[in-house]
Parts: sequence; C-alpha cells; structure tokens
Amino acid sequence: MQAIVPGKKTVKEISRWTPFHIPEWRLRRLLKATYWTAEIVITWFAWEAMNSFPQPKDGVLYLVGDSSHKNKRGEKNPVVQKGRENKNGPWFFGIRFVLLAVCWSGFRIPVAVRIILPKNDPDYKKENVLFREMVQSFVPPHWAKTVIVVGDAAYGSRENMKMVIEKNKNDAARNWFFVFAIARTWKTAEGKSIKNMVTCLPRGFFSRTWIPSLSNPNRRKSFWIYGKSVCLRHIGDVTMVLSKKGRNAGPESTKILVTNLPGATGRQVISIYQRRWSVEIIFRELKSGLGLGEHQVTGDKNRVEKSVGIAVIAYLFLLRARKNDVLPGKPWSIFQLQNNLRTEVIKFHFEHLMNLELKKIENS
Repeated sequence: MQAIVPGKKTVKEISRWTPFHIPEWRLRRLLKATYWTAEIVITWFAWEAMNSFPQPKDGVLYLVGDSSHKNKRGEKNPVVQKGRENKNGPWFFGIRFVLLAVCWSGFRIPVAVRIILPKNDPDYKKENVLFREMVQSFVPPHWAKTVIVVGDAAYGSRENMKMVIEKNKNDAARNWFFVFAIARTWKTAEGKSIKNMVTCLPRGFFSRTWIPSLSNPNRRKSFWIYGKSVCLRHIGDVTMVLSKKGRNAGPESTKILVTNLPGATGRQVISIYQRRWSVEIIFRELKSGLGLGEHQVTGDKNRVEKSVGIAVIAYLFLLRARKNDVLPGKPWSIFQLQNNLRTEVIKFHFEHLMNLELKKIENS
C-alpha cells in the first residue's frame, strides 16, 4: 500500500485504501512490532533488486552515500532535531538520515538507511560513522569486480578514505577505490595547503572538458578542470582534480576531488563524481512519491526507523515488481513505476470482479 496509494502516506490515509479486514490499528501494530527489523528486509529486497537488472560489461559498481532530512512538526518524536545542511543553509526541524545506494548503467538502488539520532541521545553516532558501518556491511554482487565509493565533502574524511583502502587490501575478489570531494583545509605530505593551491592557481592552467548527462546521454555538461598527482597527509598518493563550471569562476566555486583510482584522468574523475546525483534523485522520489517520514509515529526510536525503512522497502519493491519498465540507458522515475503498478492492480481487480459476476450468472 505504501507503493500504490496516491497522495499522503499517513497511516490513516493508507488504511482507507486497504481491504476492510486491514484497519488502521493493524498498520500501527506492524510499526510497533519487534519481530521484524527494517535493516534485514531492506538488505533482502536490495539483493532482489540488484539481481533483477543486467550487469555492466565493465563490472564497475558505484557506491554512493549522502544524508538528507524530512521536516516534522511534532516535538514528541524521539529523533527529531534542529539543524541545517550547511553553514549558510536554512534551519530545519525534522528527522535526519543517511542513505547508501548503488548505481550503474542508469540504475539506482538504495541498499541501506540509518537514522541520525540527536546528540543528546545515548546511542548517538556521527554521520560518517553510520556511513562507514553501511559500507562495511554491504556485500557487493558477484559480478562487481571494482567498487568505487563516491561522496561529497561531508564524507571526504581521513577515516572514510582509510576504510576504503583497508577494504581493498582485505577483499581478494574485487578492487575498492574512492572518489571524494574534500575541504580546503587538507594539506599535502610536504605541508602545503590545498587552499593556497586553489586560490593561487592561474585560470590558464584549467582546460575545458565535457561529460555526458546521466539522465540523457545525448546531452552533455561542460567543466573546466585541472588535474595533478599529489601526496595527501595521512592518505598517500592520490589524483587531485580541481573542477569549476566556468572558466572565469572564482576559487570559492572550485570543487576539489581526490581519488586513488590508478591512472584516472580528470574527465573520468568528474564523470564518476557525477554518479552522486543518483542519490539526490532517490531522496526526491522517496519524499515526494513514497511518503518517507509521513507516518504519525512517536514515542519509540524503533518505530521511526521502521517508518523510514518502509518507504525504502516500497522503493525496492517497485523496482523488483516493475523491472521490465526500467531499461539500461533510458530515463525512468519511481513515479512512472508507481503509476504502472497501480494501473495493473486496478485492472487485475476489475477482471477478478467481472469473473466472479460471470460465475454467479452461470451458476444461476
């Protein structure tokens, strides 16, 4: 019902669309139940979804992580908190969560989600700690020969990079690499500041390049980039790429990307980092199409986790049920899959009622 019902996804609204023998209290009882865990169900559905789509020829899997929030109004919710996504961004009051997704060939599949608890909670864990836990517990499919972990500057930390490097050493079946955006506070092994390099680099060192758009391969995006091999403190040798959208853009508009992918060019690094946009699309689809965080759940953290997890499960269910509607290299959306599944369900129900009426006529 979370995947099919249009409009709001509150428990009361969903119960209006369910069969008469499934009232509202049964749905609330499901959210309160302790015999099931959202993490286990999401892992199983993610495996089913990943095995439903054709594997890439190059065997490269992109593992993307990012955080977001869902606004709430009630102050009794045990996990709501006040904050803002960046230093200059607007304040919000709601639920914060971290999502991990895999993508390849135009497919985007969420594989794990974690709630970011308030800092005064005894079980509080930092955002990057939750991200590392999800990456370490993720088991890639058998066809994945190379896994590239992608994240923005919030995840470009020393611990995250070392975690990927350690997984590359311990995993004999595949290679692990990373592409992270980093802050200007990083320094090289020689003690040189990355900030000075970005600020003082003449614009003549930048060269123009372009990459195809993920949503439409016939369109492309232009960037001005500069690549260089550097040795970062505490990490080692990496390829650093400075990227900006315009030749005359200032240092404040320059993004710093680093990767340990051997022999990577600036254009390849930019193309890999573009995969991070897939998780932003998932956020929009979860909030607008699947009602993430709309359940009226208060009083218990486990119920909130199940409430958020059900939206992710519905996303994976739609991918598995409508896998034939998702074609490699073709644009798609969860809204389209929802509409197709809803139409099929209504058609099946109508045919079922017609067959019952015909049987009654024949028997009479």
